[in-house]
Amino acid sequence: MSEIRYLFRFRDLVASTIEEHQRVIKEQGACWWGWWKRPSEDSRSDIWNELEKITSTGESVEVGLFDSGGGKIYRAKVTGVVRPTESSAENTIKLLGDELKLVPPYYRDSPFSRAWMKITEIEGEPIEFFGLFSFAEAPKLPNYAGTTLDRFKGKRISGAEELRGMDTTIWRIRSSLPTDSSEQILLTVQAISEPISAEVISCKSDKILHLTDIHFAAGKNREQHVWRYDSELESARPTMVHAVTSELNDKKIGLVIISGDFTFIGSDEEFEEARTSISHLLGILDLSTDHLILVPGNHDIQWTTNEVYDHNAIVVEAPPRAKSNYEKFYRALMRHDPSKHLAMGRRFAVPCGITLEVCALNSSSLETGSHFLAGMGRIEEGAFADVAKGIGWGASRTLALRLLVIHHHLALTEDLEAADGYGKGYGLAVDAVRIQRLAARKGVHLALHGHKHRSFIWRSTIYELPEHTQTQYRLGELSIIGGGSVGSRETDGFSNYFNVISLDTGVVRLEIFRSMNRGSFGLIQEWSAQLSIEGGEGLRLGEWEKVR
Repeated sequence: MSEIRYLFRFRDLVASTIEEHQRVIKEQGACWWGWWKRPSEDSRSDIWNELEKITSTGESVEVGLFDSGGGKIYRAKVTGVVRPTESSAENTIKLLGDELKLVPPYYRDSPFSRAWMKITEIEGEPIEFFGLFSFAEAPKLPNYAGTTLDRFKGKRISGAEELRGMDTTIWRIRSSLPTDSSEQILLTVQAISEPISAEVISCKSDKILHLTDIHFAAGKNREQHVWRYDSELESARPTMVHAVTSELNDKKIGLVIISGDFTFIGSDEEFEEARTSISHLLGILDLSTDHLILVPGNHDIQWTTNEVYDHNAIVVEAPPRAKSNYEKFYRALMRHDPSKHLAMGRRFAVPCGITLEVCALNSSSLETGSHFLAGMGRIEEGAFADVAKGIGWGASRTLALRLLVIHHHLALTEDLEAADGYGKGYGLAVDAVRIQRLAARKGVHLALHGHKHRSFIWRSTIYELPEHTQTQYRLGELSIIGGGSVGSRETDGFSNYFNVISLDTGVVRLEIFRSMNRGSFGLIQEWSAQLSIEGGEGLRLGEWEKVR
């Protein structure tokens, strides 16, 4: 039996990966195995070139497949590859024609892989591995000193934890020698380890993807979400991730913002669908969770244990356990504990030279108290102050572009509200005006929200209350963008939306994408607003103008 020289990492997110590929091999004689690289990983062209050179002569290569979730290694035989090209190191390669039959059904229609291995055999049982194989070379990891990484060369692989701690998916390995060290070295994946941080994160693109109101649903509520789930192999519908990323095309995204309502009733099952889908999305966009902002919506807080969501339900008592499922979801996805307010704060450096500062607040706080209606929103008193302090917002304005992200509205979105809209609070956070004033005082330029599934553009000029003695009553302007809903069936005209916001020197652009009747998304409008610098006032975002 040939020696294993390469180890490839995978994790079961939506299906039993090994079993699904084995099934295709049994039916077709071979399968394609897609490679999803990590955000900080390069194309690993040295290894792919070696595999191509060997298999092109008709020889096979033995590799190990590392299930990072289960901590098991499976032996597989590779007989061909489609290696990444210079362009596909950042983009994806999609197999065509009869080759698609060799891809397992659960990702056949959306094979967002950077490279492929053709495999003719995967052993059914995991092999004995740890302590018997060693690193043949130092792992290729950014942000670590060469002296640290050199310690791995010729060292036995001690266990799954050692591999999990590395932000890479491919290792060059060999059988261990008696002289190999057995030292255990545990690295930590480089990531922001707290929800609110003033550390500046570099973005690879000036574009922000804004999604909201995904509404993953399960059981009797399943049809509340219009797209296919990855686990639903027989459905012809695309997944939400496939529908969105297919329309993004060659747009490179630098930041993803999701403004709440990941679920329908806040159940563990719904949150697991959300976590899987968002992980999938980040993988396709080649982003880490450092480049993800999220806040909960009213559907993500369990005001009631009823299986049917009721906006008009009176909250007799909203205990801390009401937010426990969201906290578990956040912790599993972001790999750190949520803040006590379920808020986030981040600072980003984007390629155009702008610093982007984001204050993301939970508008579905438990501070609503007794006899409150579940659909209404309110932001906890200390949340804004905590985030503003945590990301360094002082009294003076700066040249940074400042964003506010919440779930509920800061302004009415309808020309005429229904009489029974009271039960939903008309979509507004009950402290919307207070939040607008707080935001304006801190120089926030743009607010993003979701909630009523209405795509929406607004701009407010904000003043201090007249009874408050001030030297200046005019606090500033605040632009407001509602993202509609990317996944709910409860929308006007069966329309779903997502937005792309692009930052450039001197201008902010907004692209609004729409899907009707579960069809493909398409660009329906483009807007722009000029950025300027006002003496002593810092950066200013101007009026929105329709481009097309």
